[in-house]
Order: sequence, then structure tokens, then C-alpha cells
Amino acid sequence: MYGNWFSARGNSVGRKMNTEALADAVRFYRRLKDVEFRGRGDREKSIRGRLSQSLGIAESYLFRLEYKAHEMKDVAGEAYRRLRSAYDRICEKNEEAADRYKAERLSMDGINETAVEEPHAQSVGTVSAGMPARETES
Repeated sequence: MYGNWFSARGNSVGRKMNTEALADAVRFYRRLKDVEFRGRGDREKSIRGRLSQSLGIAESYLFRLEYKAHEMKDVAGEAYRRLRSAYDRICEKNEEAADRYKAERLSMDGINETAVEEPHAQSVGTVSAGMPARETES
């Protein structure tokens, strides 16, 4: 009776979810584009073409996400799913790299601690250098 977009009270239903999904899709696409960037001579059209092939999303749809998202009311479900999946893979790779770096760093801490066996030299000319403090005459 009221259609898909309005509740019995006249409140819009689903529009907020659609705009959030569209904003997420744009964010995913921008991040994927940043990761795909190959350097100074790389052009946006080339990046968009490579992403289009790897994601299986039409290049024209990616163009719309990049330049005409403000005109779009929602995002296609399949495009959203593919963008989200690729974004999640990038996040997982980043987390795995961070875990490997942390493990490597922690394994190196033990090596560095055993290599330094003698205490550090104390400062020269201070009380902490082991010299008695000079007495002042009053």
C-alpha cells in the first residue's frame, strides 16, 4: 500500500541504508584505487581499467562511482559485494603483514638484548660517574 520507500507514518525506509552502502562503495573503490596506483606515470583511466578487469565490474560503473556518485541513489548489489570483497582482501593482507612485522620485531628484541652484555658507560664529570661530589666551603 505504501510502497517500498515509506512506512505507514510516512517516514522513509531504506534510504539511509542505500546512501551508506553507496558511501561505503565509493570508499572501497578509492582505497582500491590507491592500492592499484603504480607510480607517477599511472593514469586514472589505466587504474580504473585494471580494477575493472580484476573486479569484474564495468569500467563505466567505476567511473560513475568516482565522478557521479552524488547523482546515484544506490549502488548495485553485485558491484558492492565485489568491491567489499576486494577491500576485505586488502585489509587482511595488511593485517598479515603487520603481524609478520611484529613477530620479526619481537624475535629481534631477544637478539639485541643478548648482544649488549656490558653496562653502558656513565657520563664523565657528573656525580653519577662515580666521582665524589666536591665539597663547598662555607
